[in-house]
Amino acid sequence: MSTGLFCWAAGVAARAIGPEQAATTQHAAAALAEGQALFRGLCSGCHGGAGRGGKGPDLTDNRWIHGGTDADIAHVIQNGVPKTTMKKMGDALKPEQVKKLITYIRSLARSPAETTWKPYMSGDPGAGRKLFFDLKSKAQCVKCHSIGGDGGRIGPSLDRIASRRAAEFIMESIVQPSKEIAPEFEAVVVATKEGKVITGLRINETNFNIQLREENGRFHSFFKRDLEEVKVMAKSLMPENLAELLTVKDLHDLFAYLMTLE
Repeated sequence: MSTGLFCWAAGVAARAIGPEQAATTQHAAAALAEGQALFRGLCSGCHGGAGRGGKGPDLTDNRWIHGGTDADIAHVIQNGVPKTTMKKMGDALKPEQVKKLITYIRSLARSPAETTWKPYMSGDPGAGRKLFFDLKSKAQCVKCHSIGGDGGRIGPSLDRIASRRAAEFIMESIVQPSKEIAPEFEAVVVATKEGKVITGLRINETNFNIQLREENGRFHSFFKRDLEEVKVMAKSLMPENLAELLTVKDLHDLFAYLMTLE
């Protein structure tokens, strides 16, 4: 609902009730409209315009990973969530703005905005799990990703991924892994002055040194003064051709398994 519609609805309500109630209704509508404006400017890039999720979790289904009370949500908004795209906003937002933002987020759970996206076909979660953990498969997901502590550390953990990300975003991440890369999973290429080139996940970086981990798990630490070049890759370390390597059935089996991880 647009800001104009919020105000129109408040006006209609004002004509149907008394002056005191009308003022309360108009105040609530104005607060909701401001919350919507804040959401669009600060949150929609990760959570989607209707709050259905993307890089950030779905906010419309009442599954709150870090607690579902207003105080819990305010804490996340103000302090962020380490090692995620949820940044700290407490310094930028006043408490009253946080309250209005939460009011709007609550309204999304009652809205009819449902995604129309569906996978091409149904998959078999059991077959998808087998594919995920099979190091001899074409996918080799477990080489880089972990579930329940089992797996690699090059890619993000997929524990509760179905609760944390929208279904469409999960499928998109499988077939187009470089479209959205979280900063903490950016790959870097370093070239030493001796001509050695190493590609890996950036673990830590300061003005003076950088640490990275290769896909095979090997850890490296370099002083920048000993390097010829440090370059952030635009592509993910995850294979970009999984849609070609896997059959349509395998792809949807894998997706179906990931969607069970709530």
